[in-house]
Amino acid sequence: MIYIVHGENIVKTRAQIANQQKKLKGVARVDLDVTQNTPEELENSLGAFGLFGEKPFVVLDATGLGRKKPDAFVEVLKKAPKEAVTIVFSGKSLSKANGFLKNAGELDAKVLVNEKDPDSNVFKFIDAVFSKNRKRAYLELRNLMKEEQNEIYILAMLVYNLRNIALVKFGEEKSISPFARTKSVNSAKKYTEEKVMELYGLFYSLDKKLKTGEIESEVAVPLAIEAVLN
Repeated sequence: MIYIVHGENIVKTRAQIANQQKKLKGVARVDLDVTQNTPEELENSLGAFGLFGEKPFVVLDATGLGRKKPDAFVEVLKKAPKEAVTIVFSGKSLSKANGFLKNAGELDAKVLVNEKDPDSNVFKFIDAVFSKNRKRAYLELRNLMKEEQNEIYILAMLVYNLRNIALVKFGEEKSISPFARTKSVNSAKKYTEEKVMELYGLFYSLDKKLKTGEIESEVAVPLAIEAVLN
């Protein structure tokens, strides 16, 4: 199966990749980049089945492709084993003329577009959690569940916001966009440096357990919320 995922919402893209990896139950993942790896390396990776017949899982980063034609990579994908799972992703929106998109039909690829949405419920959810508004946080979480947002994506967004708070706490707020900076500065006042580091450790543990199936998806996000609120 081949997926082509593109758009500016790289957090959501990464969450979708992680979710696909979780579905494959621990299969080894191979990360390639069209600017650093060759079509031959892609072909070899797609043919590398595990010792016990595990499916190859290849993530091909096409973000830096620019105007270069990916024809050689496309030809490899056309010959890929049906059992192999490939995700071609770009952190930028691809044009209709892009070689991967033009051949999506022939590749029988599923195309996903992840555009940024500043008014999405996920940002309302993040604001509620880090402003310590428990009632609103769970209300927005319910809205996200109605949108069928997966827990890995939601947890990734919590980590993203915590990262911005950490940058403020440690004097690196200039690297944050002006829009996010104001909110992060206000949120940072509510947390000590020790609390920020503690939350990082907890989020990492929850993310790892969620991706490896050690914890139920319905439990991970509420645990993260309560860690912030308390």
